Amino acid sequence: MYNKRYKFPSRAWLALGLFVFVWGLFRGTSELHAGERPNILIIFVDDMGFSDLGCYGGEIETPNLDRLSENGLRFTEFYNTSRCCPSRASLLTGLYSHQTGIGMMVYRDFGEGYRRNIHRGNVTFAEVLKTAGYQTMLSGKWHVGHSDLNARPEVRGFDRSTAIYAHVDSYWKVLRGCDIYRDNELFIKAQEHPRNPYRKDGYFYITDFFTDVALDYIGQAQKNPEDPWLLHLCYNVPHFPLETPDDLIEKYRGRYRKGWDVLREEKLVRMKRMGLVGDTQTLPRVHGFVNHKIDGFNKVGVRTELLPSWDSLSAEEQDELDFRRAMYAGQIDNMDQNIGRIVEKLKTTGALDNTLIFFMSDNGCSGELGHFGMNWGDYHSGNYAEWKRKSGWSISQGQCWAAYSNTPFRMYKKFVHEGGIASPMIVHWPKGIKSRGGVVAGVPFHLIDVMPTLRDVAGVEYPEEFNGNRIPAMEGVSMRPWFENVKASGTSRTLFWQHENHAAVREGDWKLVTLNDRDEDAWMLYNLAGDRSETFSLNEQHPGRAERMKAAWQAWAQRVQAVPFPERR
Repeated sequence: MYNKRYKFPSRAWLALGLFVFVWGLFRGTSELHAGERPNILIIFVDDMGFSDLGCYGGEIETPNLDRLSENGLRFTEFYNTSRCCPSRASLLTGLYSHQTGIGMMVYRDFGEGYRRNIHRGNVTFAEVLKTAGYQTMLSGKWHVGHSDLNARPEVRGFDRSTAIYAHVDSYWKVLRGCDIYRDNELFIKAQEHPRNPYRKDGYFYITDFFTDVALDYIGQAQKNPEDPWLLHLCYNVPHFPLETPDDLIEKYRGRYRKGWDVLREEKLVRMKRMGLVGDTQTLPRVHGFVNHKIDGFNKVGVRTELLPSWDSLSAEEQDELDFRRAMYAGQIDNMDQNIGRIVEKLKTTGALDNTLIFFMSDNGCSGELGHFGMNWGDYHSGNYAEWKRKSGWSISQGQCWAAYSNTPFRMYKKFVHEGGIASPMIVHWPKGIKSRGGVVAGVPFHLIDVMPTLRDVAGVEYPEEFNGNRIPAMEGVSMRPWFENVKASGTSRTLFWQHENHAAVREGDWKLVTLNDRDEDAWMLYNLAGDRSETFSLNEQHPGRAERMKAAWQAWAQRVQAVPFPERR
């Protein structure tokens, strides 16, 4: 029964109402009640090209991701950092990777900006969302530090984690140094024939296993419906080695005998029809690369000759290249099937409409190593049974097929031309996206924008200090306005890249990029509005712009500790 002792006088009610109204304005419209906050699923894949997926013009069958894009959004100018470890650090923190200590891979320490482990002078999105009551979980590849216990996921905000702390490099087995840990305890040790504990027959294929973990974690989280959840699902697909279930290899066998030249042309037509590239976009001539050592630092990619035409190859070579590409396609097909399992779980439990799903890649398709891939001539379809489960650096598809995956761009993983940094980006959230099936085109976004977007939709503050450490401000912007209107206008922004000796700066539609940032005269200026393949250099027409953008990059490089370069310290 109502107790009159607690009745407010009318003036008090008015004052309280005014306070609540003003407080709501101050907090912003992005702040949500607990029941309205979405669950969040971030799917991060490894070495996938910009146009591999069906919904990005690719020939690989990806019906589940295609459906997510049809009911969500696709972004045409979403960027990563060009390499595995730096991209993961940038995604997790909303900072440029050098600011987290991960300017390179995590196997050597070259000082500030180039450490072996992500440091504590930042916060991960798991740490931030935990403060808003989110249940936080990770399944898959971590790879932002394994030698420091304080750099592991269970210390960096994840309530539950089943992870390989370092690289993966196998689908059939668990390699030495790549043991699977669950909540900091050894879960599956390195071995030739691991068993999947989620399956009665023990069948182990790493993509299936990471998905089984994800489904388990979602089920556990749904037992606490009052608290939303965040799941970071990090597949190693389609990173080498090429290891694919036999039925999927057979499914794609023969589809690639047209060759990369014809297939690139056909793909570009599809991409134009989808609105993913402009009508005037052309295909560039694409070069290969080799790795050369910089004394005191690391091996870096150096551009070499043009890739060969398909018609210059023998019938036997073409058949073997069809075989390798079929394996690559099958890995992605399997991943899509697994994502379908997760979507079905969300749908049948009534959680899909208010689950915000992101899908993106850590870098462009890999050109490792050579035109036709690793161990060309030694590992082939005729002796497949001998190396099928060899793993490690056994077999890859090579630069010619990688260039096809990166259509219509130049270069590959680890370079910061568009082929190395342009990622497919799908966002699905029925409750929060108004322009379903839309394409966000002509607006650049970056991994640094994911953290601000999560903060926005979760209604949580980003800290200035965390665990006694001063935290840098986020470098990115929220993508949420584009969830509501794909034509939303954003303020002009400048984005930066640096990896190995490759560097770039993008300012509006202008991009200044170099294959060698140790050479001040090696920078090339392009206008991406009509030339995303970076074909027509405009240095001579706009020398002042090129110099200004180079100066902006140099100032940024100093700020984030990308320079002095490691070999000059």
